[in-house]
Amino acid sequence: MAGIRIFVDCLLTAEPIPVNKDFTDCIIPSKINRLLLAVSLLFISVGNLNAQKQRFQASNLLFEPRANYGFLIAHHVEMEIYNTHLPSFEFSIAQATYGKQRWEAFYNYPVTGLTYWNAWLGNSKDLGQAHAVFPFIRFSWLKSDKNELNFRLGAGMAYLTKRFDRLDNYKYTAIGSHLNAAINLMIEYRWKPVSYLQLSAGVQLMHFSNGSTKTPNYGLNIPSLSGGVAFRLNKENSYIRRRARPDLSMFEFDGKEFLEVKLATTIATKEIGDTDGKRFTVYSGYLSASKNLGYKHKLGLCFDLSWDGSDALLVARTNSEPYKKMELIKPGLSAAYEMVLSRMSFAFNFGFYLGGKDKSEGLTYYKAGINYLITRNMYVNLTLKTHYARADFVGIGLGYRFKWAYYLR
Repeated sequence: MAGIRIFVDCLLTAEPIPVNKDFTDCIIPSKINRLLLAVSLLFISVGNLNAQKQRFQASNLLFEPRANYGFLIAHHVEMEIYNTHLPSFEFSIAQATYGKQRWEAFYNYPVTGLTYWNAWLGNSKDLGQAHAVFPFIRFSWLKSDKNELNFRLGAGMAYLTKRFDRLDNYKYTAIGSHLNAAINLMIEYRWKPVSYLQLSAGVQLMHFSNGSTKTPNYGLNIPSLSGGVAFRLNKENSYIRRRARPDLSMFEFDGKEFLEVKLATTIATKEIGDTDGKRFTVYSGYLSASKNLGYKHKLGLCFDLSWDGSDALLVARTNSEPYKKMELIKPGLSAAYEMVLSRMSFAFNFGFYLGGKDKSEGLTYYKAGINYLITRNMYVNLTLKTHYARADFVGIGLGYRFKWAYYLR
């Protein structure tokens, strides 16, 4: 503190600081002193303003309890004995975006958050209870100061207290594991009578499945009517609507024309239901080329290759002729669509098999996945592959992207 006082004295006076004050080389004319002092005070004032701005910047948090009432869909004959109506409850903590990042404005300022969902799955002791936790993003299709029409997409994990057991719960063929994926889709209307309160009503679908990692795996589908009340504890930040958007991050599309080429691989394990719990490994990979359709969407083609360890067993049941192991590899060609939110994206593919010895799954397949960039070009992926409404596997993998023929025009 003494040193600070001596330095201030030096700035305010025209005299040099004496040697006995420990600043032997500080000899500054008075005009320069005052100029330095003014600049110092300016920086201090700007710092204080920034600190106040950060202090009073709202976190845009929303707290929302919600009640739902729906029923279990009996999408297999074996599940008709569980036809039942059931209530469910959820609680969400959400954060409304306001344009701090570019993609938020492009998607009309969506809301992101985390939801806990709970329900007793009917009046049968076979079904038990479901606990789910999933992050979500809520997109606005229509939005005004008082009204919104939204679509919510959530994906996370669920714990089901009951599952199929060969001895104790053999009728319950929907789920073969306690731990499952949880997918939530909802369309809602939201009314904002005052700035701190929101009322909503809509329809939602809750889906539980383990992606055939443990059979049986028919899955659970629960459509519901839904209503909720959301409230906030502080004032919401104003939307950033200026033309000069925040700077591009290194993960975002810069508006230049190019083809994006991706090379990725995925690994998974699965069961096929009648092998006494034997597990099979699945290896798959793809090479894709896509083009940006603006800042939000990509469209392209994808060449897929997959090898499923269970195919040899399935082929042996219908074919007694010798064949080469390479014939078990399944090549495929798919149309690819990707929705981009900065470093994260949602990918969807619809494809046709071009070969492969096993024909039991038909000629078409679907893929849905989430990609997340861990560097500018390297990403991790979580992929669900299905054949019509039956899950084939859920896998994780690693991929790399690069730009080819950067300027097309």
